[in-house]
Order: sequence, then structure tokens, then C-alpha cells
Amino acid sequence: MFEKIVEVLSQYTEFPKENMTEETQLVDDLELNSFDVMTIISDVEDEYKISIPDEDIINFKTIGDIKNYLESHT
Repeated sequence: MFEKIVEVLSQYTEFPKENMTEETQLVDDLELNSFDVMTIISDVEDEYKISIPDEDIINFKTIGDIKNYLESHT
């Protein structure tokens, strides 16, 4: 699951995917803006065939946050 998330993220940032960890910050480390995050989450929703409410998305600060959410909701 982590690898799939990193693969999606690598399409939106120049941050080396081999350096991404669960602690990697979406905004501070990957330099993503809120539009980027929403687009990425849309891709993740398509990949995992789920819908993630906006109130949950605002809590995604790290790659691990996304992974943990998906593990508990898929």
C-alpha cells in the first residue's frame, strides 16, 4: 500500500521517491499545495475505489496518515 501511495505522489513532486517515508510531510517536504493534495487524494480514491470525506482529508499531513487511513478504511 505504501508503495502505491508513493507512486502516486511521485507524479506530483520532484522529491525522490526512494527518500519518501511514512513521516514525509506532504506540504513541508514534498512542497505540495492544497490543490495538489486534493488531486492526489482523488487518484488514491480511484485506485482503492473509496470515497474519502473532505473532513478526513484535512488531517492528512504525512504519507503515513494516508496509508493509515486507507488501511483502516479498505
